[in-house]
Amino acid sequence: MSAPGLRVAFIGGTRFIGHAAAACAVARGHHVTVIHRGEHRSEVPGVESLAADRTDPEALRAALTAARPDVVVDTRAMTASDATDTLDALRGLCDALVVLSSQDVYAQFGALNGLHAPPPEARVTESSPLTVPYPFRGIAEHDGGADYDKKDVERLVTDARLRSATILRLPAVYGPRDPARRFGAIVDALDRGERTLPRRGGTFRWTHAHVDDVGLAIVLACEARLGGAQVFNVGEANTPTMSDRADAIARELGVTICWEEPAELPAEFGLFGPMPNDFVSDSTAIRAALGYRESLSDEAAIASLVAGLRASREEPL
Repeated sequence: MSAPGLRVAFIGGTRFIGHAAAACAVARGHHVTVIHRGEHRSEVPGVESLAADRTDPEALRAALTAARPDVVVDTRAMTASDATDTLDALRGLCDALVVLSSQDVYAQFGALNGLHAPPPEARVTESSPLTVPYPFRGIAEHDGGADYDKKDVERLVTDARLRSATILRLPAVYGPRDPARRFGAIVDALDRGERTLPRRGGTFRWTHAHVDDVGLAIVLACEARLGGAQVFNVGEANTPTMSDRADAIARELGVTICWEEPAELPAEFGLFGPMPNDFVSDSTAIRAALGYRESLSDEAAIASLVAGLRASREEPL
């Protein structure tokens, strides 16, 4: 049973993961305030919206003062500077914080981008080795900019010694409102009537989670407000291969994929080719500590994925 009537303030969270978490929090009876830049208001019914630039500490503190939160969720702390701004704004106002991190903090994830890492583990746990500082510099542009590093965010939040600081390391997240349209190439191709799709092996395994399940994990962390600094992986209980994921999507559409093995893969099917290692994360800890379980069956998650991808097409096929 959820904790009654918490006041939850989200920093960011109008578009994808934060949207799902805010909707879950409202559904579980909490009062939700979303603090955003003003570009996108929250579309969750019953949510209070406040406009503030998170990079302006005074504006952020004023918004948090107005929200009077029992717990704050920072959905967009990408750099050390972001974390410092949040912690400064919270001082004296709220001592419970949930921060969304990423499983790209792990060395085994970095190995997928060619970074040095120890031999891969079958399952990556919260104590697994971490990757190098600023792991995307010189490799790929990141939304968080050149200073993006969730490890910096985690360190500052941990060192702040709040009464409750929960860090959630998120996997690859899919589902409605996903700006990256994960698995969109598969659904689009099958909806065009294509039945032969490319792969080279297709055995790569990468832990994902449906956005509604991630939203639930966030709200459970808010409700628990565990003491001290806690770190949890979030992710599906069982991680299939990429081919298995595509086959499950095809079953939802009532068709069967005929796989071909071309010499080269189109970019949109790159994850269906050979990879340096798998990346399967272990979510045992959050399941034990917070009672986290998927809110959707595997079949319902795929049905939701398909519906969201179809709705997000810019042009009809």
